[in-house]
Amino acid sequence: MAENDFSTDYTDLRPLHTSRYGNSRVFTASFNGKKVIVKALKEECANDAACRASLRQEYETSSMLDNKYIRKALDFVKIEGLGDCIVFEYIDGKSLAEHVRVGTLSEKQVKYILAEVCDALYYLHRNGIVHCNLSPENIIVTANDCRAKLIDIGIPETKQEADRELLIKEMEFIAPEIIKGEDYDARADIYSLGKIMEFIGQRNISKQFHNAATHCTQFSKEQRFDTISEVRSAITKGHSFVKVFIFLVIAAVLGVLAFVYIPKIKANVEKERAERRVVEFNREVEKIRAELPELCKKYEMKSLNEPIEVDWADDSMRYVGKLEQYLGHDEALSGQEDIGSKYRRVFAEQRKGIEESRQADFDQLLLNEFRSTSDSLAVVRRSALVEPTDAELLTEARKWFENRE
Repeated sequence: MAENDFSTDYTDLRPLHTSRYGNSRVFTASFNGKKVIVKALKEECANDAACRASLRQEYETSSMLDNKYIRKALDFVKIEGLGDCIVFEYIDGKSLAEHVRVGTLSEKQVKYILAEVCDALYYLHRNGIVHCNLSPENIIVTANDCRAKLIDIGIPETKQEADRELLIKEMEFIAPEIIKGEDYDARADIYSLGKIMEFIGQRNISKQFHNAATHCTQFSKEQRFDTISEVRSAITKGHSFVKVFIFLVIAAVLGVLAFVYIPKIKANVEKERAERRVVEFNREVEKIRAELPELCKKYEMKSLNEPIEVDWADDSMRYVGKLEQYLGHDEALSGQEDIGSKYRRVFAEQRKGIEESRQADFDQLLLNEFRSTSDSLAVVRRSALVEPTDAELLTEARKWFENRE
């Protein structure tokens, strides 16, 4: 896309949020029938070179990330009326801040969410990235399974300085070294996570993170936890002797039961695992079968001079990569079609479908050419037919095509 070209693929743009002190505004949009998030600059910043460079850098950083607890960046486009934009996946859910304020999460759910945030931060820090902008507003809790998703990774926006005290209040989750413009590292995110735990404690959701939060939010970064793994351990560890004792008693009872019933348990576990793998395999098979129309469109014949046969090795290898992991996982099942047989059959079906589509394309191209050509042999063959059907015309067309020089 040229510098001044605007994408027309994004429709139904609706304002979602505008940064109070920062440079960005956020919209929902529709792309190929799917909902996405579009992040653009405010109107007054749209032509600012530094702001545009910062937005591009945010996309470059986010697009390299691949973690189930981090929102995916999908594209960087220009949209008329908005200018440069980052397109993110749409996440159906609410921010952790909203959940905590209205009290919709249990203590157990909060603990799991914080552990998932730690896992996401561990991924970022391992790749040399500091979130810098971690807050309850930038943690989305998914609606369907209550999982954490981090958003807005990058340097916090601090362009406006009209009311410094109010701005710092707005940035209560940001580490002091970032606010002061000093060098920072992964411990800045540890500080922010501690502030989030304090935010949770202040709303009486859970007090169990108090000690961890205190250690995280030391003003001097040297006095905080050194790594996010240490924070995760502090969050997930036991909290009382009674809980540990109860856990040990339960574990002992379960251990005895497992010892007594271990053959049956093992058999059931293996069967359930095999059944689950077969279900997952069948889902992948249906996805592959559903791609046949797109494959046929991809390999559509455009000219009579093209060969009927087509090399679809790249696509078939992609399918192999999806399915071969399931081979050998159906031995514990009875009454099921062998996965290996179905594995081979689905590839045969796709190949046959592509070949039949190519043949149909060839027949249609040949029929059109035969009807319209002024070739003398074709004219003679057409004139010999009285009110011919398409099938009859196609038969004559094939003979003509084989005999023409």
